[in-house]
Parts: sequence; structure tokens; C-alpha cells
Amino acid sequence: MVSIDAASGDPARILSDVETRSELRTALWRFVTLALFALAVALEPDGGSHRVHLVLLLAYAATTVTAVGLAIFEAYRPWMNWVYVVVDAALVIYLAAEHMFIPGVGIGEAVSTPSLAIAFVLLAHAGLRMRAGTVAAFAAIVSIGTAAAAVAAMLSGPDAGLPSAGDLREAAVRAVAFLAVAVFQVMLAVDIRRVVVTAVASASERVNLARFFAPSTAERIAIDGLRIGLARREAAVLFVDIRGFTGLAETMPPEDLCSLLAEYRKRVVDAVGHWDGTVDKFMGDGVMAVFGSDGSHPSDAARAFECACHLVHVLDTWSEARARSGAEPMTFGIGLHFGAVVGGVVAGGAHGEHTVLGDTVNLAARLQSMCKALSARLVVSGAVVERLPPSSLGATWQLRRGVEVPGRVEPVDVAFLPAEFLH
Repeated sequence: MVSIDAASGDPARILSDVETRSELRTALWRFVTLALFALAVALEPDGGSHRVHLVLLLAYAATTVTAVGLAIFEAYRPWMNWVYVVVDAALVIYLAAEHMFIPGVGIGEAVSTPSLAIAFVLLAHAGLRMRAGTVAAFAAIVSIGTAAAAVAAMLSGPDAGLPSAGDLREAAVRAVAFLAVAVFQVMLAVDIRRVVVTAVASASERVNLARFFAPSTAERIAIDGLRIGLARREAAVLFVDIRGFTGLAETMPPEDLCSLLAEYRKRVVDAVGHWDGTVDKFMGDGVMAVFGSDGSHPSDAARAFECACHLVHVLDTWSEARARSGAEPMTFGIGLHFGAVVGGVVAGGAHGEHTVLGDTVNLAARLQSMCKALSARLVVSGAVVERLPPSSLGATWQLRRGVEVPGRVEPVDVAFLPAEFLH
């Protein structure tokens, strides 16, 4: 089975790629039919037809080599399937018709080997393309063409006239067997294609979801959707914000603003992903990330802290590069807290949201807003600090206990990295 590459996210394009990439394998199977045909020619007792069969064999070999060559050089196009169907059906019809015009050979015997064997092989080969239409077309052309040849043989063949009842029964049994297998092949092609289309659509959905969620979250949403219930767990929540963004938005052209946000978000997303976090949502120039959204892990707080420190460096370096190029430099605020959250899909009518809720989220947002008052780039709560190795905070960090947080009754202990130590 050819692997499905869902990177494009377009189901129709993915399915077309699957068919094109599988065509080489399908074309190579024509050599199986070629080998059977060659064996039948080699073993046939009737020497009079040997030269004609040899010409057919060479013609079919040329068709097979052409099919493989088109697949190797990526010149194959889906419409070529119909050419192969017509050529293959013509081969079967010719073999059957030729035997019908041999004196003493009945219709029942004429539609037996080698034409019947090759007909079944080519019927199965048509099914490899997972297209019910080509299978049905092959079976229809072979059936109608063979029936027409039989009528012609009865009218003007060497044994003209109605065949015996036994000969008709033999021909009827073989015809029914061929049509029954054709029906099964059509049903199988329909089922296989349905499975492939479903798999492609599912893979495409996961790719699209992965653009907005962590891989594990995307997998759960693709499988369970809104059935993902809310669950309580501990997690680290990080907020990042551009200082003075409102003023920038007032003066900057919309196109430049979009470009700025795209560069900014890419840096944040890359950093969060590097430390195995999940970007929960974008809020204009704000970004909320969660470490432990799909299940708590002892390293959640440490990874979130490392990510926050890394973001301080990345965003400050980016701002300095902008200043060197003549653009206006920017400052950023980052807040980080660790605690209990409730996470999952929050239903909202036709629009559900996968997120985390709780006081931990609110406090992380408040800490980020305190960066301006503390002249800091990064403010973390005591709950984060107590889960870090002792050497995590260097001499540049400042600790404050019982800090009043706007909009909150209880004070909190915080550690922050003053802005003046970033250069």
C-alpha cells in the first residue's frame, strides 16, 4: 500500500498523488499477465495460431513497457487508465474470437484458456486502480465483444449454426463466472476507494488540526471531537504580549501589521513547540501557551520556564535586529504560573474551543501584565520557582514576596528578570 502524505491538507490532491504514486506498482503487475500470456503461447498445441499469438504477445509487451516507462518518468495521467482498459479488453476479445473461428472448436472451449485465464488476470489488474468504473468498463467491453464474436462465428464461422446445448452451457457457466467476479471486483474497488478516501480525509483533517494544536491534542480532537470532556489537572500557563502594540496598530499599515504579527507568532510557536508546549490561543498580539494541557508531567513547570527564558532571548534579539534595520524596536512581557486547571473542549454551540480554564490561567495573564510595573520582561510565580532546580535562577533575578496582583485578593510570591539585565 502506498503511504499517504497529507502535508498538503487537500484530500482531492492527496488522493490524486496516491493514485499516481501507485501506478508504477500497478504497471509492473502487467508483467504477470505478460508472463501468463507467454506461457500460454509457448504451450499451445495449435501451431497455426502461434505466429499471430506471438505478435499479440509482443504488442502487449510493448504496451506494458510503455506503461511502466510513463510511471517511472512521472508522465502517467489518470485518463490513461481507459486506454489500458480498451487495449486489455481487445486482447481478450481477439483471443476468444480467434478460437471461435477454428474448425471444430466450440464456443464453450473458445472462451476457456488462455483467453479466460488472461481475462480474469486483467480483471483483477483493473481493480488495482481502485476505480469501479474501469473495472466495470473492462468487464462490459469483454462481455459485449466476446458475445459479438460468438454471434459472428455462428453466422459465418467454419461451424456456423447454433452450438450444441452442452457447448452453450459451458459458455454460459464461464460467462456467469466472469461477470460474478467482475461484480465482486467492482464492489471491492468501491469499498477500497471509500476506505482510502476516508483515510485521506482523516489524515488531511489531522494535518489541518496540527496547524492549531499540538500533535497529541490534534489526534484526540480528530478522533473524539467535542466528546473530549473537561478534566482537572496541573499545568504551567504562559502568556506573551507585545508592549505598545495598540500604538503600533494605529500607525502601521495593515499589511505591515500582519507581517509583524506573523514573524512574532512564528518565533513564539517555534519556542513553545521546542519545549513540548501547546499554543492554546492567539489574542491579537497576545499568545497563551500551556505545558501539560493533555496530561500533567513532573517537568511541565521546568519546561515552561526554559521556554520563557528562551523567548526572552529570541524576542529581544529580534527587536534589536529590527532596530538595526531602521524599524521601531519592541518590548515584550511574559508571565508564567503553575497550578490547577480544567482542560478540554468547552462547547459553545456550533463553535467549540479546546482550552484550559481556571485561576491559574487568570494569574498567569496578570503576571504578564505586571511586567510593565516591575520593569521586567519575565515574571514567574512562586509556584513555578519552587518546582525548579535550585540553580535555575541566576544572580540577575529578583524575588519579591506577598506582591499585590491587580484584580486579585491574595498576594503572591514572584520572581522576575529586570529589563536592564537583558542587554
